[in-house]
Amino acid sequence: MPGAGLSLPYLDRISCFESLRAYDGRLFCLGAHVDRLWESCHTLGRPLPFLKNRIRRWIREVLEGSGFKDALLRVSVHWDGAGEGRVVAIARHFAPYADEIYEKGIGIKTAVNRRWTLRAQDPQIKSSQYVSGVLASLDLSGSLPHEVVFLSQDQCVAEGTVSNLFIVASGKTILTPPVSSGILRGVTREVVIVLAGEIGLRVLEKPLTRHEIYSADECFITNTSSEVLPVAVYDGRKIAGSVPGPVTKMLRKHFKDFIKQKKEI
Repeated sequence: MPGAGLSLPYLDRISCFESLRAYDGRLFCLGAHVDRLWESCHTLGRPLPFLKNRIRRWIREVLEGSGFKDALLRVSVHWDGAGEGRVVAIARHFAPYADEIYEKGIGIKTAVNRRWTLRAQDPQIKSSQYVSGVLASLDLSGSLPHEVVFLSQDQCVAEGTVSNLFIVASGKTILTPPVSSGILRGVTREVVIVLAGEIGLRVLEKPLTRHEIYSADECFITNTSSEVLPVAVYDGRKIAGSVPGPVTKMLRKHFKDFIKQKKEI
């Protein structure tokens, strides 16, 4: 393992990472994840220690060596004070969420703290510093929601702690916050936008208020582990339409078909 035997100088500094999912031994969007890891590192002025092709090959070897067919992998890059880098990968068996959660939907809630401004931190850097996500969870009281959603500094909806958010309005128009609102450009988000276009659905990236989500026909979140997950309740308010709604169902089915049809996803 390229990162074996990491010493304190490596662990005592910021790192960049990616979380990847494997389906029946096939990695989901490996190229896109490695590209984003490369971008995160270079934005910090700390290039990847190895070429992209070697990183991709090594991640495949890690998955094969783990013996897991369905897995979640975390790949992280660490540097010492001199800038020398190491890459570490952790693989674990991944069991998908139960069907019930996709049939009933989840609850999400607005975080007390706000998403940072673009001047404060570049949201496209996927780094190990998840302080905002931790604080958002700590500020909650009562029963914890499945996901916590950040608002931007101008009070528009940004993203979840580990997910991107979509709503369906006026029948088949899908709306999602733009990257300029301070969100991470999720890999699953990008795939869902492409798949939506393939089945004739219109996707618009625009700032969203909480009111628009409260009154939406449908709402769902996307990320590596949950894929396309319907939202039933936001801030204690039930989403107006059925859960899961017809568009969410359609996208989830198309996403599953997309995965099954790809030799390497």
